Amino acid sequence: MSILKNSEIKNDSLLETKVCIIGSGISAQLIASQLKNIEIIMIDSGKINYDQESQNLNQIEEIGIPFRKNSHNRIRQLGGSANLWANQLMILKKKIVIPRNWVAKDFSFPFDYDSLLSLYKEAIETVYNNKFKNLNYLDPQKENIKNLFLEKEFLKTDIFETYDHFWPSKVEKFNYKSNFTKNIINLNNLKFIENFTATEIKMNNEKQAIESIKIQSKNKACKIKANFFIIACGAIENARLILNNEKFNKILQNPNTGRYFMDHPRITLGEIKSNSKFPLSNLLGIKYNDYDFRKSIRLTDDYQMEKKVLDGYAFLDPKYEKDDENNFENFLNEIKILLKFKGFPKIKNIFSNYRKNFEQIYLKLSPQISNSHFNNLLRKIYNNKNYFFSFNRMYVNYQSEQYPNYESRMYLSPNKDYFNQHKAIIDWKLSNIDYKTYDEFVMALKNKLDLVPSLKFHEYKEKKITDASHHSGTTRMSLNRSDGVVDQNCKFHDIQNLFISGSSVLRSAGSVNPGLTNMAMSIKLAKHIKKIL
Repeated sequence: MSILKNSEIKNDSLLETKVCIIGSGISAQLIASQLKNIEIIMIDSGKINYDQESQNLNQIEEIGIPFRKNSHNRIRQLGGSANLWANQLMILKKKIVIPRNWVAKDFSFPFDYDSLLSLYKEAIETVYNNKFKNLNYLDPQKENIKNLFLEKEFLKTDIFETYDHFWPSKVEKFNYKSNFTKNIINLNNLKFIENFTATEIKMNNEKQAIESIKIQSKNKACKIKANFFIIACGAIENARLILNNEKFNKILQNPNTGRYFMDHPRITLGEIKSNSKFPLSNLLGIKYNDYDFRKSIRLTDDYQMEKKVLDGYAFLDPKYEKDDENNFENFLNEIKILLKFKGFPKIKNIFSNYRKNFEQIYLKLSPQISNSHFNNLLRKIYNNKNYFFSFNRMYVNYQSEQYPNYESRMYLSPNKDYFNQHKAIIDWKLSNIDYKTYDEFVMALKNKLDLVPSLKFHEYKEKKITDASHHSGTTRMSLNRSDGVVDQNCKFHDIQNLFISGSSVLRSAGSVNPGLTNMAMSIKLAKHIKKIL
């Protein structure tokens, strides 16, 4: 990969290539990895490494449910928002992809589930070097993990079942230091243009195709001409680029662009108090081989169908008591001894000001962190029930699927950014079925725990909904233009050479992290591009 810096690009020049990819995150890199013999130009608003000035373009406005903005959930840099990703590898359940007769409107995917499973496996093999042989990662019956998440209280019933979550120990951030990205960098067919932003789309209306795009930095502008253009810069920016160009190109106009904006609503439902203390491993999970493993609980599919609700799951997270601070400081003091060893230089910043912010620090010490040595240490300490890290109060934190709502949307603000592009407004809205899903989960949980004398559930009256930074749905896939923005191959309806990649094409995001699904859909798109080139 050759990196074209600002100084190497002439103002008003024309660059030509076979494929132009706008964005450099998970989707963009997966596509590039599959097009090894095809000439590619990849552009990103950010630089190779983090640059604060580039992040100013992320500014959005919100008028709906309070929503985390800007640097909390998006980043402009090589690797995109994957730089903020914990790498949870979860697949969409079959019922998410196929029609559900208990949901008011069908939002199934326009392809079969078996093909998606095949893409999942191919994505894992591509990014993680075939480390995982299948999607079942381990056999819970074989491994001694029965006590995770109070499993004996929630063994599969007609109402609840436990649900497995996985994180690779070596986290792929898809940046300059990541193993996968290093392979992308070595591709001779790829040119990367940093710190340039795509602003204008020029159409050839007769051919119903994009002729070129205009890209800009603060002091230069040039055009890129390509056979195919792929927009892969996140659910917000994908739709924003299209909407900013609609008024100049009628063929780009689609009433669904920016609509069906989805995230994963999160809510703390209450807390559980136990008569005995649970070691932290029972709550946060364990390290197993090359990944971290954690359990949650969810309503069974049959119960969801009976109650006509959506999918979701709950984690138990420890609740600190006041006297836990001293214990935590003792823990940190032990860790500080190990900072002298080479395996720990990256976590030194974690321990600054720990006395003031020990709870916040603790959140950074979960088994999902990337340092394998540190993970092993935590596991040994957590699994010791006599150690100081055990809890009898636990938060019940719930995350659910969101019903695709036409009125939940991203649209343009009258305010503009540095490049004279309208900024984004997010009007995040939930539907009645979303709130019903929370209510049914809480009711089922209370009824279940009423039968367990050792556990007591206290429901919070005030429940604050937050987002999970899992944006999706703004350019969703469909079989026809009236119901979506792109077709089953992620091609923009009515435009021959424009494709959109990433979670914005999902008709539903289920209840899990969309990262692996993004990978799968990117490989699907790359396969299609190779066929038609």
